[in-house]
Amino acid sequence: MSVRVPRPAPATTGDWSPALPGLARLRLDVVVVVQAIVTSLMVGMIWTVHLLHYELFPLVGTDAWDAYESAHVDRIGNILFGPWLVEGLCVLVLLLARPRNLRILAFVGAFLMLGILIDTAAFSAPAHGRLLERWDRTTYDDLMVINLIRAWLWTARGVVAVWMLWLVVAHTRAPRVEGA
Repeated sequence: MSVRVPRPAPATTGDWSPALPGLARLRLDVVVVVQAIVTSLMVGMIWTVHLLHYELFPLVGTDAWDAYESAHVDRIGNILFGPWLVEGLCVLVLLLARPRNLRILAFVGAFLMLGILIDTAAFSAPAHGRLLERWDRTTYDDLMVINLIRAWLWTARGVVAVWMLWLVVAHTRAPRVEGA
C-alpha cells in the first residue's frame, strides 16, 4: 500500500503552488503584507535594542545589575515573542506554498531567518545567560558584536520582505491584458 503525496500544482491565479492541502486558500498578498509589517517591526526593535538599550548596560552598575538584566530578559522576551512568531509563520507559509513569483526571495528570507535563529540560540541567549549570573564586560562586548550581526541579518530580512511586498503590489497594480 502506498501513500499518496500531494503534488504541487499552480492555483488558478498562478500565485501559489501549494505543497500542503489548504494553503491555496491563503491570500499571498495578505501573507506578504503581514510579513513586511512584522519584519519591519523586528528590524526597528533590534536596532533600538542595539543602539539604545544595550549601550546603556554598562551604566547600570554592579549593585543593580542582576535585577536589571533579569527584568530586561523577561520584558524583551514578552515584547518580541508575538511579532517574531508571526514573522516565522509567514516565512514557513511562504516556503511551503512556494509562490511562483517570489520563490527565490522566500528562500533568501528563510535563510536569513535561520541565521537569526542560530545567532540567537547559539550566541545571544547564552551571553544573556552569563550576564544573568553577573555583569561581565567581556561577555557584554561579545554580546554587542553578536547582536550587531543579528541586527544586520534582520535588516537584510527587512529588505527582502519589502522587496516581496513591492513585487506583490506591482503585480496587483499591473493592468491585465485580456486574452493574453
